[in-house]
Amino acid sequence: MKNSRIGDAFPMGATIVGKKAVQFVRRINQKKETSLFLYDKSTGEAEEYILNDKYKIGNVYSIIIEDIDPIKYTYNYSENGKKIVDPYAKIVFGNEVWGEPESECLSAGIRIDNYKWEDDKVLMYPYEKSIIYQLHVRGFTKHISSGVRKKGTFEGVVEKIPYLKELGITTIELMPSYEFLECEKEPPKILSMEYVKENYMIPPEEKPELKINYWGFKEAYYFAPKASYSAGKNPVNSFKNMVKELHKAGIEVIMQFYFPQTVSRAYILDVIKYWVKEYHIDGVRLLGVNIPIPVIATQPELINTKIMHDFIPMQDVYNYQYVPEYKNLAEYNDGYLYAVRKFLKGDVGSLQAAFHAMNHGQKQIGNIVYLTNYNTFTLKDLVSYDRKHNEENGENGRDGNNNNLSWNCGVEGPTKRRHIISVREKQMRNAITLLMLSKGTPVIMAGDEFGNTQNGNNNPYCQDNSISWLNWKELDKNREHFEFTRKMISFMKEQPLIKKTKDQTAKRVGVEYPYMSYHGTEAWKLDWSASNEEAGGILYYGNYTYIYIGFNMSWMENTLALPNIPGKHKWELLLDTSLEQEDKWVGENEKELRMPPRTIKIITAKASKEDFNEDFTAF
Repeated sequence: MKNSRIGDAFPMGATIVGKKAVQFVRRINQKKETSLFLYDKSTGEAEEYILNDKYKIGNVYSIIIEDIDPIKYTYNYSENGKKIVDPYAKIVFGNEVWGEPESECLSAGIRIDNYKWEDDKVLMYPYEKSIIYQLHVRGFTKHISSGVRKKGTFEGVVEKIPYLKELGITTIELMPSYEFLECEKEPPKILSMEYVKENYMIPPEEKPELKINYWGFKEAYYFAPKASYSAGKNPVNSFKNMVKELHKAGIEVIMQFYFPQTVSRAYILDVIKYWVKEYHIDGVRLLGVNIPIPVIATQPELINTKIMHDFIPMQDVYNYQYVPEYKNLAEYNDGYLYAVRKFLKGDVGSLQAAFHAMNHGQKQIGNIVYLTNYNTFTLKDLVSYDRKHNEENGENGRDGNNNNLSWNCGVEGPTKRRHIISVREKQMRNAITLLMLSKGTPVIMAGDEFGNTQNGNNNPYCQDNSISWLNWKELDKNREHFEFTRKMISFMKEQPLIKKTKDQTAKRVGVEYPYMSYHGTEAWKLDWSASNEEAGGILYYGNYTYIYIGFNMSWMENTLALPNIPGKHKWELLLDTSLEQEDKWVGENEKELRMPPRTIKIITAKASKEDFNEDFTAF
């Protein structure tokens, strides 16, 4: 036994406090017999240190073990004889190989802080200039077609940085990448009498069937990076290297965290602060229940950290007049998804809700917008399936959302019919265009930019296979869609006028143009009724520049009226998702814009100060 003494109450977990001394701090869980076990990595021998009142400070036990080489030891706690892996463990050993049954010999490691961050720092992109790319670390590069050497790892993400740069995204959002046990025991099967009669000669299964929790939305070891996502033996440095390389490339890193109700609010706050400080992450997306958003949002050390949640209770965070210098809070909810999906497939009466969702914004917080998510259809499946196909999940179709608001364009699933394929391709272009034109921060699901499919599975939480892994062969097959997405991202970066959130009115002699206005078959007048065949236009104006966006999600052709602009200027075509119009110019002072079925067009015109006079009117 080594020498031991009482330590300090903080920080929780194992911390090196001297040249050869480690402090272990454990929160007391009611009145239980508690011990600390140290394991020698080379011999497997264990040393027990009984934690009694001698090591008690308030509601924690704190013990410093002297003369210990932290590299050579792991540790666990024991409560009433039951082994407990430290929930504050910075490294977890025993789950390094993905997909192996849950280890009975998990243990916590002692982190040695010798990483060189150099001049790395968070990037702090404003929400209005951010484009988020959501990915699963394993699924992003695990497929044989990914072309990376270290597939399914943090290192594999680094290898894909040139691709991410080419696409033009600013931020990646990682699905759970902390240590969780992916192997789960299947619940016992309920056997009918008919089954028993037919199979009574078959011996029962000796071991319960294991199921993979591919996503990782479960209680976990939140302080430790996932070891099986590391190509080496040091997941801490693997994750840090990934963050540092992404930052060098100008790409932010957002971490998803899922906290079930069993996790305390104080612990949640400790987790977030630790990852921000230790791993230089740029933000967190918080999932689950019992999350103390007002407390997290008002922590001084998190003021430069993006914090995303389904709902931000503004009355508990800021007073109604306060506007933060760096807007770090944002709402991430499904309201936009449902409104714009209805519009995309041409539901009658959906235009008003879609336009509202696309132009929604708040002065104090960001608005995250998305048409696909990890628990929905992919973009390609959204235009290829009318209903979910989750049979391979083994739940008889009971899992997954039934309200997908999708449209298969005439055939369920894969088809060789060229007309159907053409409509689907156009609908995918429309979806990307709607997403990028929206005032919120757009989220692209990894693979949507090149038409990745999950074969109609909208809830592949247990699919660690080609259903969930990105098939990079689709990038070559759908290169045109990738190029469209890339160009649309680039276009929006060059069009700050569309992304403005303030309604600034520009006044000129004899005319007044609002920053944003709505138009229909008549200029300056849009029919918001349910009888509208889902066509309308939005005009943006600022600094003598006009951008007009025409939307027609109906199956019929429509014509939109164009507002007057001063001078003899031509409307120039910037985008046509139908790919039908070849002429670059709409025409000089044109009065109408022809809109083919299911099409979005963007046109622009320039004016000058001299064009405005007392005789001109915009109405």
